[in-house]
Amino acid sequence: MDDDGELSPEMREWIAAETAAVRVVAERRSAGGSRAGYAVDIERADGTTEALWLRLDLGYGPLSNTPYTLRREAAVYGAVEGRAVRVPTLVAVHPTREAFLMRRIEGRNWFSEIKDPQRAIAIASDFMAQVAAIHRIDPRTLDLVEYDPSKPVSAYVTDEIDIWERVHLDGGADQEPLVLMAVAWLRRHLPDDNGTSVVLVQGDTGPGNFMYVEDRVAVVLDWENAHFGDFHDDLAWIYVRDLQERFTYLPDRLADYERHSGHRVDLSRLRYFIVLAQMRCSIGTLNALAVQDARGEMANHLIYSALHLRMLAEALAGANGIDVPDPEPRADGSGATAWTWLFEVALQELRDVVVPALADNAFASRRAKGVARMLRALEANDRLGRAQEEAELADLRSVVGPGVQDIREGRSKLCEAVSAGSLDELEGIRYGLRYVGRRTALLRSAMGDLANRHYSPVAVGSEGPG
Repeated sequence: MDDDGELSPEMREWIAAETAAVRVVAERRSAGGSRAGYAVDIERADGTTEALWLRLDLGYGPLSNTPYTLRREAAVYGAVEGRAVRVPTLVAVHPTREAFLMRRIEGRNWFSEIKDPQRAIAIASDFMAQVAAIHRIDPRTLDLVEYDPSKPVSAYVTDEIDIWERVHLDGGADQEPLVLMAVAWLRRHLPDDNGTSVVLVQGDTGPGNFMYVEDRVAVVLDWENAHFGDFHDDLAWIYVRDLQERFTYLPDRLADYERHSGHRVDLSRLRYFIVLAQMRCSIGTLNALAVQDARGEMANHLIYSALHLRMLAEALAGANGIDVPDPEPRADGSGATAWTWLFEVALQELRDVVVPALADNAFASRRAKGVARMLRALEANDRLGRAQEEAELADLRSVVGPGVQDIREGRSKLCEAVSAGSLDELEGIRYGLRYVGRRTALLRSAMGDLANRHYSPVAVGSEGPG
């Protein structure tokens, strides 16, 4: 069985058989929160070498055991290869496991590393041209079984809502009232099909899911969420990913997209799809936390779950004209307990001893930093958790009735009210904003700058930053 550091002999044998390699060297690298990624270097008997990338589902990621399989992603790579979109070359797909090999591009994928503003704009603009190229592909020419020419855009959008609702309900986590509110809202406000056509949507597109070399995009990566639908869906994903890595000034990037694609961006429609994209992210991170598997990126799932739920509430608020309240005052230095000093000692040990000792092991170093984030969350919960629980219980009683005895019961009743359609839509969104405010307050020290992120302006063109 494969684990976080080493590939199993069986996987190495498969790679060797598919590539005629006599030597296989694999190194686990950062590959996002869903699946594992390995840089694979092979050597053949004649001395030739090749750099490859292995995508592997280890079975405990947020998209494991969902319809969004690696086999499905590999099919998309094969279908779009040779088009105007720059994608890696697919090498082999494992016959029984969720894994595939592709040729490796030695570029960079952390957009935040770019310090020259003009270079950042050049790369971001080139990426928008790539998104436009994806959307110019005629779906009828793609060898993908998911495409049905008789279905309008709205039917594909409904399919996505249905799939992700089922992923949430079957994912092992308790039902999240805010997610159910979003599902209900998306169904009630489904956009019409007037003037729209079906496109291939990459899904989860934006900074972090492409690689760049010099001033241009080298390849567009991570097509595991690809599907057919509305082009605004991909633009919404860019807004969501921009929360994690700022992607220059997005209104200008939308103007780039309009110029390259010939599509005119409908801002109301874009706000709808921001809710849809953020709902998917919320479900993914909630499911990843529910697995409670130490092999997963638990620290990342913890902080990104808080970020995505907060931004789901803000997306619903923005789409409904509701003002977002100011964040709760910082309380990170208050209410020290008998355990506070011990948390601080543990954090200092990690910072000064453990992480420096792991400098040559990027994977272990990243995990150690994740442990530090989890310790910060535990320390804040030790100081602030009881007060936040009392506030949450009082809020739930105000929404679903005074007879609620505990938070679990209150959240269950709230889910029932959402499912029954008896909860006022705007009241539910306002509760959601208060709920995510409390959650963020607990995780603020672990989240760092992410605790203060908000959406970039939803507009096309600007008089603002270039």
